[in-house]
Amino acid sequence: MADRGRHLPPPPDHTWVVGSLAVALEEGGGPGLGYRRAGACLEYDDGSGTHWQLVRLAGGRAVVTGFDVDYSEERDPAELLAGAPGWLPRDWSGLTERIAFCYWWEHGADEWSYASCPPDRGAKVTGSPYDVEERLFERVWERVGDDGEVAREFTPQLDALLDAAFEGRVGEDGLGAVLQWLEDARYVRPAAALAAAEGAGLTPGSRRPELPVTA
Repeated sequence: MADRGRHLPPPPDHTWVVGSLAVALEEGGGPGLGYRRAGACLEYDDGSGTHWQLVRLAGGRAVVTGFDVDYSEERDPAELLAGAPGWLPRDWSGLTERIAFCYWWEHGADEWSYASCPPDRGAKVTGSPYDVEERLFERVWERVGDDGEVAREFTPQLDALLDAAFEGRVGEDGLGAVLQWLEDARYVRPAAALAAAEGAGLTPGSRRPELPVTA
């Protein structure tokens, strides 16, 4: 049981919010961190073979697939789908790439479910967006240097933006405050970032997109 938990990705809502915020910041002129979103699908690709794809589905469901080039063991999609619920799309595009894991999330669950094959060691790495904050800090340090003021000034603004994202109240001012640390003010586009955040359901009155369930 301990081994199982160690390799599970974070809950889908956490991955969705932080990854979608990274997409919004890139749309606003921030650095590209490898995240992309199209509708209810959030993807990550590091350009070197590591990738994952998270899809939100109606009824509080989600599915994540992926492969980590350093830790994963490639598996047959049929093996990963053995025992999967009927609502999980068998022809989903995430299963056409090199794949090591496929986990699904049911409404009201507190952890991911998966087939009887052993959990993949790469799943927690590729399914986790925890490195987003660290990489944003690296970008700031590259631009302005680490004079001791960065953490004291940038950290509260980034924390406030993350809190707003989880609570669905992201605004243009909060995005602009963070973006001006990441890029020259002449090139930041807070309105574009806000539009991306709205599409992901991170702004007041917006809804997180989801695909219909057909089974």
